[in-house]
Formats: sequence, structure tokens, C-alpha cells
Amino acid sequence: MTLRQMGVLMILALVWGASFLFIRLGVETIPPISFVFLRLAIAAVLIYAVLRWQKISLPRERKLWYSLGFVGFINAALPYCLFAWGEHKMGANASGLASIYNATTPLWTVILAFSFVRSERLTGVRTFGILLGFAGVVYLFSRSIGNIDSLDTWGQIACIIASAMYGIGTLYVRRTFGSLPALIPAFGQMASGALMLLPIAIVVDHNSWQTPSLVSLGSLFGLAILGTAIAQILYFWLVKQVGAARTSQVTYILPIFAIFWGWLFLNEAIRSDMLIGLCLILLGVIIVNGKWPFRRQSVATSSS
Repeated sequence: MTLRQMGVLMILALVWGASFLFIRLGVETIPPISFVFLRLAIAAVLIYAVLRWQKISLPRERKLWYSLGFVGFINAALPYCLFAWGEHKMGANASGLASIYNATTPLWTVILAFSFVRSERLTGVRTFGILLGFAGVVYLFSRSIGNIDSLDTWGQIACIIASAMYGIGTLYVRRTFGSLPALIPAFGQMASGALMLLPIAIVVDHNSWQTPSLVSLGSLFGLAILGTAIAQILYFWLVKQVGAARTSQVTYILPIFAIFWGWLFLNEAIRSDMLIGLCLILLGVIIVNGKWPFRRQSVATSSS
């Protein structure tokens, strides 16, 4: 990677890491489903403006929009709501724990690919990586196993399920939208997710609304603009510049920033079990991917 590309990668990790802080602060006075609807709607408007600026036309095929609707549900509306609800119900260290559970997404992607993609092989080494990664999840979750009735426990479960949904979404996007300009599926999933959540938010949250605090409003716009719209644009730019494999290195940095932001702004403790669980999960992801992150690439590889 060039210095510029590495800088964009670090900015992406910084912004996505801050997303968990924004969620935690936003849902304090904005109901979770309404919060996610507004996040998606604002991001969709911004991404659409970029599409217009770049003179990229939206597709007209109905079948393609059905596919965009599915990915909007499985890769945006549902996991975003699960993370928002999960952080709302979790107690201490909510943003840090949510980001660590989010780091399991590559593990879920490999498991699901092996189950549904014929060409995907699950070797002994990759199996070991998956088991090691989920050992980190079990270690993190061990504090809550004996307290299954707690909302904190169910908040953590919601975050784990959301990460699995991202795994499904990743596979579906790869197989369905490979030939499209990258911003089209980004806009499609934001817009369709917002449309799905609008009636649900009206029905579910109408009795829960209160005057949102300035902190929650600032977090909403920070998440929608920085953590969703701009992050999507940076992500797709980086994929185009260096490829999906190198861009996925953001997975290793993101939780570190998220834990730091939680410690700095929410006074969340940096617990030893969080660090151990994170190390096990990231080591599992490294083994599954078969590559050590940030290693130097050969000249042949770099020029190809």
C-alpha cells in the first residue's frame, strides 16, 4: 500500500471504530429502530448525491432491486437494529464489546461460504482458526452464561447475531453485485433498509419518542455521515485501489479504535478479558484468511 492508501485505511478504521460510540450515545434518547431508520435515510441521501455527482445512473431492472432490498435487510436494517438494540441493553463496556463481537464477521463469512458455496473448502487450518476465534467469543461471553435472563446478556447475543448477518450479506454482495459500480449496492442497501424500517419505527417507537439530547442528535449525524456514508465511499475507493483482501485489514484495527473511543468518551474500562477475547478472535481471523496483516508484498504481487 502507498502512504495515502494506508492513511485511508486508518481513517476508515478510526471512523468505523467510532460508530460503536455513536450508537451507544445515540440510543440513549432516540429509540433504536428510529435511530437506525434515520441513520440509513441520511446516509442514502448523501450517497445518492455522490451518485448524481459522478453521473452514475441507477439500474431499472426490477429483479436487481429485489436483490438490493434483500441485502438492505440482511446487511443493513437487521444488523444495524440488532447492534443498536444490543448496545442499548448492554451495561458497562457496551461499545467495546460490540466492536469485538463485530470482529467475528470474517469467521461467519467462511462458515457460511463453506455451507453454501461449492467451491469453498474448509481445511484443517481454517477449521482451527474458526474454533480459535469462537473460543474468544465464548471466553468473552462466559461472564454472562449464568445470567441468561439479563438484558445485558441478550444485548450481547444480539450483537453476535448481527455479525452473522453481516457474513450472509458479504457473501450475497460478492455473488450478486460484482459487475455493478460499487456505490449502487451501497445506496440500494441504505435506501431499501430505510424504507423497510420506516413503518416499523412508526408502529414500535411512537410511544417511546422523547426530545432527543444534543449528544444523541450529534451522534446520529456523526454515524450517518461519517460512519455510514463517508465510510462506504472510502471503503469502496480502497477496494478499487488495493483490492478486497487488503481492504479487509481494517478488521484488525477497528476494534482497537472502538475500545479506545469507549475508554476516552464513555469511561469504559479496558478489561483483561476483552483484550484476551479480542486477541483470540483476531488470531482466528488471521489463520482463516491465511495471511498475516500488513506484511510486505512482493514486487510481483504489488504490480499485478
